[in-house]
Amino acid sequence: MSDNPETIHDVEISLVSGDGVVTGRLMAQFSGVDYTVRIVCADMTYESTAWNFFQALVNVRLSLEGVGLKPAVVGACRNVYPSRMSLEMGGGRRAYLWPLAERPATVDIFDGVPDSEYGNLVFVDDQKEAVRRLRSKGSE
Repeated sequence: MSDNPETIHDVEISLVSGDGVVTGRLMAQFSGVDYTVRIVCADMTYESTAWNFFQALVNVRLSLEGVGLKPAVVGACRNVYPSRMSLEMGGGRRAYLWPLAERPATVDIFDGVPDSEYGNLVFVDDQKEAVRRLRSKGSE
């Protein structure tokens, strides 16, 4: 990572578990080559650097799964997943929000999820499977 990475996103977020909600901080930085996502919660830091923001967020989410937490950001929702073009050309910050009908909308993966939508937050494998099913329905 370069000495002066650009901070793209720095915001307080909620982290949701079966036991309730805790507050954390999400930071996303771009070094010119690498994309880093960091979530700080209490005295723990979860961080990943990857070739795009979505993959870095996925890696952090996998670490958070170990302690039963889901970040309340759009990129952790059941029906959100980036296109290959978004990953390769846009750094993975934008993704598709897959509706049950019509065409998907484009969203920012770091946008917050209101507490009324916490039921849409899922672990990584559940998200992959849900989007796979939604995509296959669209091609029928």
